[in-house]
Amino acid sequence: MSNWGIEENYGDGSQGNSTEANGPKALRDAYDAIKRQNEELNQKLTSFLEEQQTAKMAQVFEALGVPGAQAAYQGPADPAKAKEWVDSMRSVFGGGQPQQAAEQPITPTLPPSMQAQYERLTQAGQDGAPVGNVEAAQAAVNDATDTTALINAFKNGQFGA
Repeated sequence: MSNWGIEENYGDGSQGNSTEANGPKALRDAYDAIKRQNEELNQKLTSFLEEQQTAKMAQVFEALGVPGAQAAYQGPADPAKAKEWVDSMRSVFGGGQPQQAAEQPITPTLPPSMQAQYERLTQAGQDGAPVGNVEAAQAAVNDATDTTALINAFKNGQFGA
């Protein structure tokens, strides 16, 4: 009698179907090979999808004006959630844009006569020699902002002395 259609002894000395090329062992080996290949493909697909998601989120953060915030974001890879997170962080940290100090001209705290002396002293310290009368007069003419300052610059100059 047969055991579910499988003969124990085939007459050639082999027992069961485990050594034949088309038997259960060959099927198990083929199954294992396909399973390994499937796992490798799943890993590649997962890494590819993660890279695409990272690139997409980078574009979202760049469009929001905070490209460096992607490293700190721990939420889901959803553009709407990322926008909500950026808005909440802006409200917490005040604007999100780094505030750069606007370059404002420094108003002198000295009176104009002392300011000119201070500038000559500074210039002499940088060059190692005091500014002469001609250079001082030329500097005064260059610094003049109106006609009166220009006339005073010529009066104060000692040409030909």
